Amino acid sequence: MSKIKYVLGLYLLIFVTLQIWCSFITFHYPYIGIYLEPTPQQQWIIKELSPEGAGMKLDVQLGDLVQQVDGKPPEESSFVYKWRTIEQAQNFVIVRDGREYTIDVNSIRGDISYDIVPIIEESVCLIMAILLFVKMRGSSSARLLSAVFLTMAIIYMSMGASVRGDAVGKLIIASLMMLLPIVFYHFLVIFFNEKGNINLPSKPLKYLYSIVALSFGIRSLYFYPPMAYTLFRYHNSVTLSFFMVGFLFNMGILTILYVKVRKQRSYITSIIKSVWLSWMISFLPVICYSFLPKVIMEYQFLDAVYTSWIILFFPISFAYLIASDQLYDVGLVIRRILFAGLLAVIPVSLFTGTFILFFHQTTDEKQISFIFVGSLILLTSVLYAAEYWTMRLESFLFPRKFVLQSALKKISKNLGTISSFRELKDIILVDIVETLQVMGAAIVFQYKSETEIIYEGELDAAEIQKLVNTPLLPDHPLYTFIEMNSHEAYTSYLVITRKKTNMLLGKEEIQWLRLITSYLEVSLENVHLIRKLTVRLQQLASQLPQENTAQDIQWFRKVMFELQEEERIRIAMDLHDTTMQDLFFLNRRLAALGEKYALHKEDQEQLSSMIQFVEMINAGLRQSCFELNPHLLKEVGLIQTLEMYLEKEAYTTPFQLKFIVKEAYAIESKDLLTKRHIFRIVQELLNNAKKHSQATKVMFQITEANERFCLSYEDDGVGFDDKEVRQKRVGSSGMGIEQIRSRIGHMGGQLEFITQARRGMKVVISIPVEEVKSA
Repeated sequence: MSKIKYVLGLYLLIFVTLQIWCSFITFHYPYIGIYLEPTPQQQWIIKELSPEGAGMKLDVQLGDLVQQVDGKPPEESSFVYKWRTIEQAQNFVIVRDGREYTIDVNSIRGDISYDIVPIIEESVCLIMAILLFVKMRGSSSARLLSAVFLTMAIIYMSMGASVRGDAVGKLIIASLMMLLPIVFYHFLVIFFNEKGNINLPSKPLKYLYSIVALSFGIRSLYFYPPMAYTLFRYHNSVTLSFFMVGFLFNMGILTILYVKVRKQRSYITSIIKSVWLSWMISFLPVICYSFLPKVIMEYQFLDAVYTSWIILFFPISFAYLIASDQLYDVGLVIRRILFAGLLAVIPVSLFTGTFILFFHQTTDEKQISFIFVGSLILLTSVLYAAEYWTMRLESFLFPRKFVLQSALKKISKNLGTISSFRELKDIILVDIVETLQVMGAAIVFQYKSETEIIYEGELDAAEIQKLVNTPLLPDHPLYTFIEMNSHEAYTSYLVITRKKTNMLLGKEEIQWLRLITSYLEVSLENVHLIRKLTVRLQQLASQLPQENTAQDIQWFRKVMFELQEEERIRIAMDLHDTTMQDLFFLNRRLAALGEKYALHKEDQEQLSSMIQFVEMINAGLRQSCFELNPHLLKEVGLIQTLEMYLEKEAYTTPFQLKFIVKEAYAIESKDLLTKRHIFRIVQELLNNAKKHSQATKVMFQITEANERFCLSYEDDGVGFDDKEVRQKRVGSSGMGIEQIRSRIGHMGGQLEFITQARRGMKVVISIPVEEVKSA
């Protein structure tokens, strides 16, 4: 570990040293860009002026005779002697038409962008190299890609020093330009082995690295002046040719690899295709517009400083592949860019033509080309990114659309939780009213014999029902009707009122509502099927056999009882958390009004009666909640819960109610669900007595004998014919006699009816204490 740290520290020291040296050369000396050639008379004349150099701003011309550089003959200047250029000079003397001119270089700077662009490119490469090395050091391909970025960063770093005639800069940039395609290929070898177990040839790597090392050794002669120019004459052609050959080598390897696996339609095929396209996009522009023209014609269509930006696309795309471990569709990206470019051509052409029309006398071809190409690139980029930024800034650019889409996502998410029609109000209608800011909204279910309306807000339900029952839905000025489901069982509608501002709904909002209804149609159909299934299950439950031998339906009884209890508990909790709380605060506000203001006696009495009425409603709701969810069963047990329940009921029943317990406390040791079964049976028998018995006396008795728990019910009411027992319903909750039989049978008990018309009824239920089954 210490050896690795030492090596890394040494590399870091070398890099920092090179960075300081190259930065010093770049920012201390201007880039002059004046190239010379000797005449047969051993004189030096100006051969070329770089467009980006300061020489373009100096009073010099091609063919001027250079007589002195910094007070010495040109051949004594190391830069003229080694590179045939004037760099890092303070001044020089030229002769033109027999007259001498002293040119001061320090007062002039070259194109600043020529220095800034490589620094930005270097910074991007360094950041990517550090991120890859730090974040994904466990990946071999990530470490090699980091080396690729570092190589590119050093190339950009040395660019400024190289063009200013620094031997270190020229040595570094030439060597690393030859090294770059080799490091790329080394990276591809590791990457494809890591991602797809594909083994690319690795033996050429040691020979290629040897060539670069040999080239570096030969170029070290740049520091030996007599040999410097001899080597420098072939500097550009050898370096750029090797780079392009390396590009073609990598291109050929990728093409052969793609041909081999293209029919597999696998993940690795997509990777190879993405790599091939990324490689082409990255390197073709710099080769076609900069390197190839430089080698053939010694002239660049575009300077490599600018075209080399595109090279970053390749390693950055690989950084994405390694970091995310997923592919992007390069073909789709290219098609989108081309489409955006085609859309941009027409407006850019019109803009450029207009510019030429008005300013043709003061513009040249370069300015026109710059305006056209720059505008085309800019508009293409804007069109390409428009979709992304429109989505990101949608809440600011299209606030209404954003609100509607957010509400749609919320409603569609909540639709999956609907299991009954009454949940539609809280889950759907409330959101629709709030989103559209309408007075009210309703969902209407029109059956053959009745109409059911669920609504939220201010809405006339009677008028809606009347409108729905007309043969054709009218074009009403106040309501918007949207039909959802329509079949034999029922037809459903979504009804929306006007907005709170008394405006009709807009087209965008109507379209949004139709999209909501398309979601609602499926959800309503599911709820309708759930309701039909529930009814069918209840019918099936009422027909279940009472014999203990029917063991195969025990699971069905258990599910039915659990669903009933869950629904009762949910309703009780909803009442307690909403309606009862509202009544409680209403009571407090009414009492506060009576205390705050001095009211007349009549007003005070009326207010007191209102408070008492609210308290009565609250008490009734509390009793209903208890009946729905008898929580005391868990706290005080079955016997005390029945005593409290029947004691309260005795105050409101039209008959005398008695409850007798004789040493039956062994039942308290049983589970909660068993006690709940017994409580529900008592509850139903009492409800039946209040509604149908016409009795004057009703008695419940609990006893225990012979290890059996016995519950008996007896009244002196009208009774009924024993033959009708299986068809008679027993209470308002919808439990038939056969359902009571199911509860008792599930607990392993027995049920006996003793009844006769006009002679009362007696029910005896016995349950084994030791073998009570849980629900």
